[in-house]
Amino acid sequence: MKNMMRILLGLVVFLGIGFSLMGCAGVGGGAGVPVLGRGVKVVDMPVAYDDPGIFKKYDAYGDSEMNVSWTRKFDASGISFNSKRTCTLITRQHVVMASHYIRKVPGLVVFHDRMGRRLERVLVAARPVHGDCAVGILNEPVPLGYKVYPLLAPYEGLADKLKGEFVLVTDQNKRVFVHEVGGVSGDRIFFRFDAKKGVGYGKVLIKGDSGNPSFIMVNGEPALLETHHTGGAGAGPFYGSAVLIEKIKAAVVAMGGEGRIRLVRF
Repeated sequence: MKNMMRILLGLVVFLGIGFSLMGCAGVGGGAGVPVLGRGVKVVDMPVAYDDPGIFKKYDAYGDSEMNVSWTRKFDASGISFNSKRTCTLITRQHVVMASHYIRKVPGLVVFHDRMGRRLERVLVAARPVHGDCAVGILNEPVPLGYKVYPLLAPYEGLADKLKGEFVLVTDQNKRVFVHEVGGVSGDRIFFRFDAKKGVGYGKVLIKGDSGNPSFIMVNGEPALLETHHTGGAGAGPFYGSAVLIEKIKAAVVAMGGEGRIRLVRF
């Protein structure tokens, strides 16, 4: 009887340890991918003086190694970095770019998922739609595991609500910086950076950064806010503009393909 009790106790301890380990894996998101709460904001994500690089080792022709810095919290799998003429997914088959910096058609478009696994597509058509925003279509949709970014649902007062919010700003070197919304004017948005606030690194955007996207966190996921048109702290098309969104939707319908624009309310 005593031996039986010892065996049963051992099984209870073993199972308890097993459940604890599985619980930890679930909280951590598995394989080093953090799980963010729905209420997380950009200001909660950076770690002071931490490396802003998205990749530890980037390979446009193979799988890449993801960085282990705070940028691991950001899902960059819907951004194609294999060309400085960056493409960003807005549906499973459509991307946005800067109109003055459109990628060559046909052109190779490479994405890497959150584990660094490579996915190849071809940009088969692209057209300017409004301001410095162009929409392109891929030869086929991307599968699950590659982020399709929502746009912001427009409403009266959105511009005022966004002012002063911290945002994630990417550049041609595959890095993530933290700027603030300086203001919105119609279908354009501009940023600013104040080093004294000590929230992440800032970046003076330069030639070659055009078309790289900026994001704001909504319900635990990045929503597309802007693609760079000018330098400095950054400015470009505002993806919360009703006018711009309708132009993008019309282009997506006209170009065909799969997927639809998704809007989220900030």
